[in-house]
Amino acid sequence: MRFPLVSVSILALAISMANTTLHAQHAGDVILSVIDGTMTTSSFSASGTSAARVFGATFGDTGIARFTSNPGFDALAGTFMPSSRVGFTPTAGLRKFTGSTVEFVADERLEVKFLTLVTLIGSTATTGFDLAVPSSGGWHRHFNFRLLSAGAKLSPTGVYVAEFELYSTDGVTLPCAPFWIVFNDGASTADHQTAIAWVELNLANSNPPCASDLNSDGGVGAADLAIALSAWGSTDADITGDGVTDAADLSILLSAWGPCP
Repeated sequence: MRFPLVSVSILALAISMANTTLHAQHAGDVILSVIDGTMTTSSFSASGTSAARVFGATFGDTGIARFTSNPGFDALAGTFMPSSRVGFTPTAGLRKFTGSTVEFVADERLEVKFLTLVTLIGSTATTGFDLAVPSSGGWHRHFNFRLLSAGAKLSPTGVYVAEFELYSTDGVTLPCAPFWIVFNDGASTADHQTAIAWVELNLANSNPPCASDLNSDGGVGAADLAIALSAWGSTDADITGDGVTDAADLSILLSAWGPCP
């Protein structure tokens, strides 16, 4: 069904306003908790929640090109102090996945917006904003994420990586550890998953070991590849930590081929 008379901006605003009142958790949402006085992030799925610092998102999933209102952010009632505020800070510039690493963008910009509040993330970190915690102490919000260009035409496809920190203004709760959202802009699902795995291994792990050295001989080679293939579908050679040995692990292994650093 087509809606030729509805502008993109009006539709985006409608999505944003609808999301301010949604309180159901959805697969891929960022679940916020406070543990020992520190904010933490987890991922929500049909099987429950699990600690996570890397989340996927797809531009165009709401029907608007280079726009998404996902993932959502959700905290159960009683998590935060009523009348306090919870906000985000971009802790690094926007980066683009090259297939083997990430590089800071040149012209691309990530707009993060909630009604009239907006921040623009380019190649360097910038200032975010915060939103009120309701009387329930819960916090459910969907920001509007939009990929823009400051000058040159955007690439036809790409995978972009944004780094954030969440904080509370209650004066007691410590900010969460940095977390990452990996946005897919028209790239294949395989490329998106490879980028997520790369971020998990190289950014979310602040001191990554030579994880692809499965036989601990000081390098990544044919013996490690054989181990990974023989463990396919199990947890025995799970390099990414997602619970299964699969193509994402193989991609990381091949990119690390050679002596361990």
